[in-house]
Amino acid sequence: MRRPNALQLFRAGMLALVLASTALGAMTLTGAFEQRARANASLEELATFSLAFDAAVAIAEERRPLETALSNTRNTDGLATDLIATSRAHSDAALLRFEHRAKATGLDQQLNFNFLRMRLKAERARVDSLLSMPLTARPVGLQVSIVRGMSSISETIAPMIVAVCRRVEKADPNLGGKVGVVWLLASMYESALRLPSEVVPYLATGAILSTDAQMQAQRITQRIRSLWDVGEPQLGFSRDEADIGQLIARIQGDYLNRGLPYLTRQVELNSYRVWKATPSAAQILEVYQGTADSIAELRDVYLAKMVEKARAHDQEALVRMIMSFAMTLLILLGLPLLVWSALRQILRPLLDFRDQILAVSERREVETKPYTGSVPQVQSLFQALQTLRERERERIVADTQRAALSERLRLLSVTDELTGLLNRRGFDAARQSGPPSHLAQSTKLALVTLDIDHFKAVNDTFGHKSGDLVLQAISRVLDTEVGLNGLVGRYGGEEFVVLLWHGELFETQMLTERLRARIEATDVAIGDGLKPIRVTASFGIAFSTRDELDWNSLHQYSDEALYAAKQAGRNRVRITNRIVSTWSDRAPRTSTINPLNAKRWSGA
Repeated sequence: MRRPNALQLFRAGMLALVLASTALGAMTLTGAFEQRARANASLEELATFSLAFDAAVAIAEERRPLETALSNTRNTDGLATDLIATSRAHSDAALLRFEHRAKATGLDQQLNFNFLRMRLKAERARVDSLLSMPLTARPVGLQVSIVRGMSSISETIAPMIVAVCRRVEKADPNLGGKVGVVWLLASMYESALRLPSEVVPYLATGAILSTDAQMQAQRITQRIRSLWDVGEPQLGFSRDEADIGQLIARIQGDYLNRGLPYLTRQVELNSYRVWKATPSAAQILEVYQGTADSIAELRDVYLAKMVEKARAHDQEALVRMIMSFAMTLLILLGLPLLVWSALRQILRPLLDFRDQILAVSERREVETKPYTGSVPQVQSLFQALQTLRERERERIVADTQRAALSERLRLLSVTDELTGLLNRRGFDAARQSGPPSHLAQSTKLALVTLDIDHFKAVNDTFGHKSGDLVLQAISRVLDTEVGLNGLVGRYGGEEFVVLLWHGELFETQMLTERLRARIEATDVAIGDGLKPIRVTASFGIAFSTRDELDWNSLHQYSDEALYAAKQAGRNRVRITNRIVSTWSDRAPRTSTINPLNAKRWSGA
């Protein structure tokens, strides 16, 4: 049976619409008014959430000046007291605004502000008592207890925030997930602030971290990563916004891949002994806190955008209400039927097609709405558009596969497959690219060449698989010790090279000796039932400045020093005589070698 023409349907339905126009207009206006009321209610609840959230953030950030005060090894409590007073005034003002809002909305009956203020007052008094003590008279245990007490205030205000979140979700269920993301980011930032609070008292006093502090730091680190694993996918719909995408990249690059591992490494280093070369607590905080700020920025930007969208939704509801009133008038006049038919059959599909064509050209994903109209020409256009989208999807898949393959080939070309270190090509490319930004001001370079002693005997005695395990174990030692301070590469066989961007003489000597000692003390498991083996390595060091760098000469000098270390009995560190003589001409002769290790050091 042939489907009737839309124009015929329009004419037939005109009579029925005249009878139903009054009822339909009333229903339209009622729905618009209800939607406007819901949008306004959700906006009001979001305003309450913003004030509650500001109070919680201010209380959490009250710990930052306390951490700064505890990390200082000099008596700067006057400045710290001023910073703490400013932070307290800010949190008190934020809490007062939240309380006034709660009273205005009737929420104060559910929230215990008096208990929160009592807790806050008690913990602040403990902080003041601690800061009044001399630096040398502040027990580490007391510092940790006070820091944890301040952290517990965030747990006290958390139920209040949950109560506000429930009201927001009740007003608009669509906002529940977004409010949850904001609260998740706030919890992640609070944990990021809490992590250094647990370890700063130990780092500042030079004490070894207690088992409890180590476990607490590990739990907080796991919580941070778990929160990000849960929250990051929920931010996916906002990645098209440039500022959200940039902040996500900063969190992943600066905090999760640099700041958090840096603090974790310092915690590990101070968990079993105190290292003289470890940065001070203030230096650690300076590096770490700068990377954690991106979490707070993402949290604030996300909340601001959510409020902005809620306001736009409220305005949109108002506009809809006005439009509904106008449409009701048109219905009462009997004209909208033709407009509605044209809109549904032609205009809306064409607008959707336009958006889909633009999305295809820009390689964006948009919702595809099937065409349900009866206009043959529009139906043909829809089918052609579907064919175009399918072909574009195939091109995107092919491009993605090519890009992934290209990246994999690039990594294989610059990485040693056995150890995961840079190979010769990758090492040469990385050194030519120059140092990272935080070491760009350094003018001195140091090249350390090392060779595993009697490695052929390891292969001959235990097999090449055991030799591979030895190479991997030494690679881990080198990578762990050098870290972000230089490049580590495998030049071939059992030879490794380390390029230090900050090649000061004493620091390079100490690092190289530490590498030698760690390699000598490393037990390499070669299989079940077999006793672990140990190996040693010989080291050669050469120095240069960036302005005078001649890579071939520098490599030759380090090889000469390595050869001298081998000739002297192996398991030693040597510096080429050419370098020593050059440096002695430029600077006064001062002894920077530990007498206990003097037998392992000399010019080649």
